[in-house]
Amino acid sequence: MKHHYWLTGLFLTLSVWAAAHEFWLQPTRFFARPGDVIQVRTLVGEHFSGEPSEGKKNRIVQYKHYSALGEMDLSPALSGDNYGDVAVKLTRPGTHMLVFANTPKFIELAPDKFLDYLREDGLDNVIALRKQRGDTAKPGRELYQRCAKTLIQVGDTPGKTVQQTANLPLDIVPVQNPYALKAGQRLGLQIRFLGKPLAAARVRYWVKNEAGNVQEEESRTNANGQAQFTLKSGQNMVSTVRMIPAEAGLSTGQPAGQLAEWHSYWGSLTFGCR
Repeated sequence: MKHHYWLTGLFLTLSVWAAAHEFWLQPTRFFARPGDVIQVRTLVGEHFSGEPSEGKKNRIVQYKHYSALGEMDLSPALSGDNYGDVAVKLTRPGTHMLVFANTPKFIELAPDKFLDYLREDGLDNVIALRKQRGDTAKPGRELYQRCAKTLIQVGDTPGKTVQQTANLPLDIVPVQNPYALKAGQRLGLQIRFLGKPLAAARVRYWVKNEAGNVQEEESRTNANGQAQFTLKSGQNMVSTVRMIPAEAGLSTGQPAGQLAEWHSYWGSLTFGCR
C-alpha cells in the first residue's frame, strides 16, 4: 500500500511539474540551408532545460509549418501516440515558422501550491480575484493549454513569415524578424490574447549559450501589449502565461467531475541569435 501511495504522489508531482512550467518547440538547430531536414521536439521544463512532452497526439489542435511555399500540416508525420519528434524539410530559403497548439487539460492543486504557482508566474490578477471571491483557501481547479512557436532561418535572407497569423489563443508576435537583428540589438514583441494586444502581461526572455548556461530576464507589456529585450547570442526563448476565469475562456468538453474555475494559456516563441 505504501508503494501505491508513493506512485500516486510521484504522478501528482510530475503532473504539476508538467502543467506549471514552460513548453516549447526545440529544433535541432535554428540556422539551416535549403534542402536540410531537421528534427523538432516538444519539450516541457524549467529554466530553458526540459524533457520530451508526453502529451497525447489526439490532443493536438494544430501543428503547422509556415514558409514561402505556404503552410503544411505536420501532424501526419508524427509516429506513435505522443507529440514526439517530427522531421521537417526546409525546402525554400527564408524564415520558417512552426506553430503548435493543443486542447486544454484539467489539473487540481492544493491551495498553497496553487498560490505558489500564481506568484511564480506573475499572475497577480488571479491572486486578486481569488481573494475577492473568498477562494484563497480553496484548491485551484484549472484547465491549461499550450501555444508554442519556433522560428528557423534557412539561408541568409530573413523572410516575412514571422508576421503570419498563427491562430493561437495566446500568441507572441515579433515586431521585427529576429533574424534581421544581431546580438546587442533590441527586439520588440507583441503579446496577443484572443486576437487583441495584452497589456501588463509578464514576459520572460531566456537565453542558452553554447556552454549550456542560461540567463533570464523579464518585463511587463505596455498598453499596446508590447515588450522589448536586448538580444543575446545563443538559443532564445520568450514565454508568457495568461489565466482567466474558465467561464470567460474557451473551456469546452470538460469531463464529468473536472469543472475548472480557471483556464490558463501558456505561450512560447523560440529562435536563434548570432
